[in-house]
Amino acid sequence: MNKLKIGIVGTTRGADFYKDFNLFNNVEVKAIMDTDKEALMKFSEKYGVNKTFSNYEELLNDDIDVVVLTSPIHMHASQAILALNKDIHVLSEVTAAVTLEECKLLFDAVKRSKAKYMMAENYCYIRENVAINNMVKKGLFGEIYYSEGEYIHNVKHLQYDENGDPTWRKTDTMGKRGCNYGTHSLGPILNWFNESVQYVNCLGSGSHTSPDNEIDDTTIMLCRTESGALIKIRLDLTSNRPHNMRYYSLQGTKGCYEAPRIPGEKHRVWLKDYNPSSEEWMDLEKLYPEFLPEDYLKMPVEPKNSNHWGADYYMIKDFLDCIMNDKPLNIDIYKALQLTLPGILSEKSINSDGKQVKIPDIYKW
Repeated sequence: MNKLKIGIVGTTRGADFYKDFNLFNNVEVKAIMDTDKEALMKFSEKYGVNKTFSNYEELLNDDIDVVVLTSPIHMHASQAILALNKDIHVLSEVTAAVTLEECKLLFDAVKRSKAKYMMAENYCYIRENVAINNMVKKGLFGEIYYSEGEYIHNVKHLQYDENGDPTWRKTDTMGKRGCNYGTHSLGPILNWFNESVQYVNCLGSGSHTSPDNEIDDTTIMLCRTESGALIKIRLDLTSNRPHNMRYYSLQGTKGCYEAPRIPGEKHRVWLKDYNPSSEEWMDLEKLYPEFLPEDYLKMPVEPKNSNHWGADYYMIKDFLDCIMNDKPLNIDIYKALQLTLPGILSEKSINSDGKQVKIPDIYKW
């Protein structure tokens, strides 16, 4: 079987993808693209990728099979559409798009294309989130009806690059109100519920630590699913405090889950089927042998060295398997938009004092 030829857009986050793709024998990172020519030169010298482009369409014309988009968020949809129009597979960083119109255009492009599209929501591949998902499928939580996700990451120091120019964090996330970077929190949760968000209400705390930015210090998005379940998402990119980028909780009629809030704590579950006469917490890790796939249990060197607690490795492995074997993607265009649309519509809600906003049904598009 011929190797998949990969083109990567973006030299910063793209370096992480380059390292992970090179862990697999069936691919070749053939080219890199960035508008910063100095960054391209440094990348080429460091990693030995000889084909470099500062023009995106020239990259697409270079006989590649897959394009990996690690560009600023506002470029994701338009770049994905151009690639899909050429039947080039797309792995796009989050979010899939930044407007409702972009979502529709991207959806149509995927439907027309012979290529596959996947949004790279790596948090769905973190070990504990995979274990919880498998436990939910086994019915151990009973009927689940409430969940929380929090992404707390002070990125004020990342607003500008070394040249003093605003980064995507400044323009695409901190430059507007709403839960505009919430897919890391919402992704695993919607996997657990296996349904879509139907309505969102969004409120913010106001800006106290970074008044030169539009975004509130803390933004809360309440999501109501099709079955009536409630999901609370907190996004905080500016508060002065330690990070907590992967807090989750889950509540069901027969069990609950709590992620750590501070370093050193354990992931905890209470399951009625395991503790029928007690309400004591269990260490989630002790249940891994029962609820994680074999390659997650062994945790070989490759994922240990991969970013996001090994999740990037497993995400890329899954993506390549789906491409090479023509299998359905786990985060296809439907799931990508289910994760992206609530954040986009949350801006409308927060700017109308938390008014409820309905999420469009993409299955009717």
